[in-house]
Order: sequence, then C-alpha cells, then structure tokens
Amino acid sequence: MRRKIGTFDAVQETMDQIGGNGALLVSGRQGNPMTIGWGTMGIIWRMPVFVVLVRPSRFTFGLMEDCGEFTVNVPTGALADQVAVCGSRSGRDIDKIRECGFTLGKAEAVSVPFLEECPVHYECRVIHRNDVSNANLDAEIVRSHYPSGDFHRVYFGEVLGVFREAG
Repeated sequence: MRRKIGTFDAVQETMDQIGGNGALLVSGRQGNPMTIGWGTMGIIWRMPVFVVLVRPSRFTFGLMEDCGEFTVNVPTGALADQVAVCGSRSGRDIDKIRECGFTLGKAEAVSVPFLEECPVHYECRVIHRNDVSNANLDAEIVRSHYPSGDFHRVYFGEVLGVFREAG
C-alpha cells in the first residue's frame, strides 16, 4: 500500500539516488524503465516540476514523445543490479520489467505505471520539452558529455503526485 506524501518530502533521498546509482524513469503504458543519473526538481511556472533528460537515441525517447507522461522511481541500494541493467540494456532488445523482476503498479494521476519495488515514486505529465543546444552549451560539457553529438531533450514534468510505500 502506498500513501501520498508532500511533493518535496522525499526530494533529498531522490537527489541522492540520482547522483548515486541513479533513479528509474518509466514511460510508455507498458512501462519501460531507464536509469537516469541526471535530473532535478523545483518550482517553475508556479508549479512543482521534475526535470529529466533523455537522448533521442534511447528507446525511452519515443515513449516519452508518444505518451507525454512518466514516473520517476527511487530504488533502494538492494536494487543496484536492476538499476545497472536498466542503464546498460535497451528496451528495444529486452523486456526490462521481466529481466529485472519488477512489478508494475497502477499510478493514480498518469497512465504510466510505477515500479512497486521502489519505495518512492513521482507521477508527472510533460508540460514542456526543450532540446539541449551545442551553440548554448559550455564547450567542456560538450567535450565530456556529447562527443558523438547525441544531445538530450529536456522534459519538464509537472509533479501530479508523490507516493511512498506505507510501513
């Protein structure tokens, strides 16, 4: 059972996880998890927003474009192997849900599922997208993060609910 919590109640553990092993971004109605190591939360346009980045070369990119919704799932350290799989394998090639033994839960505010094994999840709808531009980016960031030119699309998701496993 999950209970709704305040929008920013779990933000510190979420950012710690994103900066550590990563969190799991899920998009698509069938639920395809992708490990994310970049993302942030804040208030934009007077609403709570979760910002995530996805490269056009990723399978998740098409799902985000088609669906316009996502969940961000915050795993525990016990899920490090699954997080590694979701960050190194493509949903084009394998069913990551089955491969990792994840259970999909029905979200309250979006059509995209969440991962029941993750104690915290965010439900978001895309309200804006913007492409990272080489022309406006620091040259060192381009060299270190975009050597092949596969620049991210930045998705701004309005946070419609944050939920924590009860117990």
